[in-house]
Amino acid sequence: MAAALAAGCTGGADRVEVTILPDKYVVGAVTSELATPAVDEVVRLKPREVHIHACTSTPSSRIIQFNVELNARLEAKRTLSLTAPGC
Repeated sequence: MAAALAAGCTGGADRVEVTILPDKYVVGAVTSELATPAVDEVVRLKPREVHIHACTSTPSSRIIQFNVELNARLEAKRTLSLTAPGC
């Protein structure tokens, strides 16, 4: 029985993709001007890895805000890729 309970509690996505644009955060179907709703969605999914896509024109403060909030609530590997300014 303990094995069945443990298996049920370890669910979660292996990897979640987050897009941080100059004016919004996007995680799956969640789009927000604020970091908190995006972080809430990532935490709900409980991934092992979070990959952040950001435009080179995205203010670093937006990326830092997301990372600080996520770090306070979830331990997961994070990677970041920067793309063209126009995204």
